[in-house]
Amino acid sequence: MEFESKITYAKHRVAEVCLWAVGTYFEPEYSRGRVLLANVVILLTALDDTWLPEAPNGIPDSMKHLYRVIIDFYDKLEDKLEKQGRSGCGFHLKKSLKSTANGYMQEVNWLRKDCIAKFDEYKENAILSSAYYVIMGVTFVGMGDVAKLDAFEWLSSHPKIRIAAEIICRFTDDITSYDGTCSDGHRLLHEAVLCFQGISLHGLFNIVSNAWKELNQELMRPHSFLFPFLMRILNLSRIIDVVYRYEDAYTHPEFLKEHIVSLLIENIPI
Repeated sequence: MEFESKITYAKHRVAEVCLWAVGTYFEPEYSRGRVLLANVVILLTALDDTWLPEAPNGIPDSMKHLYRVIIDFYDKLEDKLEKQGRSGCGFHLKKSLKSTANGYMQEVNWLRKDCIAKFDEYKENAILSSAYYVIMGVTFVGMGDVAKLDAFEWLSSHPKIRIAAEIICRFTDDITSYDGTCSDGHRLLHEAVLCFQGISLHGLFNIVSNAWKELNQELMRPHSFLFPFLMRILNLSRIIDVVYRYEDAYTHPEFLKEHIVSLLIENIPI
C-alpha cells in the first residue's frame, strides 16, 4: 500500500494492529481473518489521521492515494465475497465504511465552524467515528463461509451488543485523552464537547460501565444471533480495554511494547 512513503502524516502501527487482530480472534483457523483485520485497521488509521484541507490547489496527492487504495481494497474484497457465494455482504461493508467516513466529516465540519456540539449529538456521531461498525463487519468476513448475508444484515440493524461495543470503544478512548494534553483535531473536539457540556470523568466511566453491562446481558440472555459472532464483538471490546484502559497506547505505542513482545516474540514456557 506504500503508506509510509506516500502517507507520511499517518500513524504507522503494524505491530500494534497485529496485536489488535490476535486479540479479536486467536484461533488458528482465523489466520486469514487476522491479516484482513490488520489491513483494515491500518486503512482506518490513515483515514482517521486525514483531514480534508482548505486546498486551493486541489486535493493533495497523499489523499488521492489513500482514496484509491481504500476503494480498490473494498472493491476487491466485495468481488471476492461474490465469488464465494456471499452476495450482498460487500454492500454492507461499504455501507459501514461510508458511515464512519461521514462521522469523520461531521467532526471536521464542527471544528471548522468552531461549533461545540450538544453531548447527545456528539455521542451519536462519535459512535460512528469510532469505526467499530467497520471493524466488526470485517471480523465477520474473516470467519469464512459461516458469515453470510444474514450476519451483515443483523449487524446493520443496530443490535444492542454492537452499540454497547461502539460506546466502549469511543468513550474508553475519550477517558484516556481527557487530561488536556491532546493535540490532534479529533481529540480536541472530543475534549471540548465533554468539557463544555459538563461531562465529568466520572460520567464517562458510568457510560462505559453501563455499556459493559449491556454487552454482558446480551451475551447471557438467549442470543440475538449466533454466538461465534457475538464473541468477535466481545473480543473487540476486550482489546479496547487493553489498548486504552490506562493510556492511549495506540497513539503512544511504547505502552503496548510489553504486550507485543510477550505475545509475539517471547517463547511461552511449557
